[in-house]
Amino acid sequence: MTQRKMKAIQIDTPAADIEKAIQSLKVVELPIPKPGPGEVLVKMGAATCNPSDLAYLLGVYGTKLVLPSVPGIEGMGTVVETGGGALGWWLKGKRVAVALRGRAGVWAEYFIAKQRECVILKESVSDEQGATLLVNGFSAVAMIEQAKKEGHKGIVLNAAASQLASKIRALAKMHHIPVVNIVRNQAQVEKLTNSGEKWTLNSQDEQYLQKLGEMTRSLDATIAFDAIAGEATGKMLNVMPEGSVMVVYGAMSREACKEISAKSLIFERKRVEGFWVSTWVNKSSLLHKMRSLNLIQELVKQGEFVTQVQGTSGFEGWKDLLLTYSHKLSEGKVILTPSSDSHAPKQ
Repeated sequence: MTQRKMKAIQIDTPAADIEKAIQSLKVVELPIPKPGPGEVLVKMGAATCNPSDLAYLLGVYGTKLVLPSVPGIEGMGTVVETGGGALGWWLKGKRVAVALRGRAGVWAEYFIAKQRECVILKESVSDEQGATLLVNGFSAVAMIEQAKKEGHKGIVLNAAASQLASKIRALAKMHHIPVVNIVRNQAQVEKLTNSGEKWTLNSQDEQYLQKLGEMTRSLDATIAFDAIAGEATGKMLNVMPEGSVMVVYGAMSREACKEISAKSLIFERKRVEGFWVSTWVNKSSLLHKMRSLNLIQELVKQGEFVTQVQGTSGFEGWKDLLLTYSHKLSEGKVILTPSSDSHAPKQ
């Protein structure tokens, strides 16, 4: 009997820069996988690209790049087949959000997911929002939790025009925690200011670091979430109040953390640490994750946690859309729709 086939995006050539990595992607036909015990087969409705996906394509993400590989960390779809068990049968036919945990990725027509890792989507959550629910949603919840647990009275965000930053701000507002937003141009400053953000800085401003120091001291903002790394890490931390912590969760600069003053670490009791959402998920109890997911989906319904989307495409347009996304991360996510008949991205 001929095995059924599916379309998938595949990377099989390592690349030193993101444009070459994206250009090396190709559409292939692969056997549709069979779910084993404790697994389900998900027919993908939508999958997204995060900065972590770009890092994966470059081989610098926490999950090792094994070639050839189907990328894609996060998406949503419908459970169409089960490997057995009561939970699997209950999930069959339901729309679920899924995330990659050590298996072939979601940039494909079908994806094998662990039954216990499937998140049933509420009717109020669209396919696009469901495809972007988990990574940024859990990250925002975890970061606000840390700020509250450690008693920080204010938060600093760089890459503050990002989709994740908007979710952190939404949760911070719920808990009455002020946020200092750092962006890279005046247009982004104006956009955030017009949306009601009181404390926003342009990192290209000559007085940026002086203003950052003044703002963080006046607000007692002693925790920063750093998506950029490179020299941004140290420059931010060095001007923040005593006892501040820099949490590095991204490396958009593609550089090691720099410019960290020994004085800051030794005499001002400052520290630098990393954050990876996968570690937080693994350490969280099932009850805690369920409560977090209920909150995330409710905030999506209320319009407080909506992810902006700058374009969607089928397989043939995905490469072009990824190239656009890699240069315009702050303009919203891009969505792969595996069942789409379109061969060109819809902008």
